[in-house]
Amino acid sequence: MTEVFNGQEEKDVFLRAYSSMILSRMFDKKIVTAQRQGRVGFYTPTIGQEATQVGVSMALNPDDLVYEYYRDVPFMIHRGVPVEVLLDQIMGNSEDSAKGRQMPSHYNAKAQNFMSVQSPVATNLPLAVGAAYAIKHRKENKVVVTTFGDGSTSTPDFHAALNLASVYDLPVIFLCENNQWAISLPVEKQTKVEIWKKAEAYGAYGVKVDGNDFLETFKVAKEAVDRARSGKGPVLIEAVSYRIGPHSTSDDPSKYRSEGITEGSEKDPIVIAEKRLKDLGYITDEIIDKMKSEAKRIVDQKFDEREKIPPPKPETMYDDVYKEMTWIIKEEKGEAL
Repeated sequence: MTEVFNGQEEKDVFLRAYSSMILSRMFDKKIVTAQRQGRVGFYTPTIGQEATQVGVSMALNPDDLVYEYYRDVPFMIHRGVPVEVLLDQIMGNSEDSAKGRQMPSHYNAKAQNFMSVQSPVATNLPLAVGAAYAIKHRKENKVVVTTFGDGSTSTPDFHAALNLASVYDLPVIFLCENNQWAISLPVEKQTKVEIWKKAEAYGAYGVKVDGNDFLETFKVAKEAVDRARSGKGPVLIEAVSYRIGPHSTSDDPSKYRSEGITEGSEKDPIVIAEKRLKDLGYITDEIIDKMKSEAKRIVDQKFDEREKIPPPKPETMYDDVYKEMTWIIKEEKGEAL
């Protein structure tokens, strides 16, 4: 990575990436436990996909746009989204920017250029292409990243978005987080061809990467982002990882799979990151323990703080329906209150 960073800068960048992965892992564990305790209604865990997301995030500029899906907590944490923002959304409390109207794990973070998550898979892809079209029209030096799972590549939106982006040479990165499962459907049962190869059908560039290794992912993502930013058109990245946990807290993966990568195994992206950083001399077991302890402390503290925030007041349901409240909304609000 010496061609990108030098000396202390590289160490700082890599340790920040690892720290984001650790914080996300602790966040996942906390929310899943809280859901089992009845303190949170629903959650989509990200365990196993941390390296993919952080590796791509490392390649972006702060003003680049991200049209994410519902499993991108590491991505958001690395780009500076406060843990409080994520917790407020999951809890749907009165500090949530969406006023509790979205189901949990459907984040938005305008300050960090994350768009609002939609439930139907792949519906964010055409929106990302539209944003990329606007960027090119305005001659702005930005790129758009849109994320999705392997199952999304079987939807019409995926093909339409990739085709349009390629026709107009738009600066958009299609990041397929191939975690091997579309809920309970294994990837080999929903597509016969490797996902990255689908780019060729539309005249786009496709590439495959080990999504369990954040440094390999960063290297591929940096090349893809530079390519798109320079006007050479869209890139489809297939980052192969593994969904260690369930699809959501409503899912029981033991019903449809018996083997796979487990937390703490040699293919766990956290374990791989630790080995890579030790090889570089950037980290020790003592530092790892301190970072994990601090991440857990932060998550526990923030969760307890946000849990005390009351839900939105009922009258807020009339806010933000239109830019200016219409007479109909005013009348409805007056009758209700």
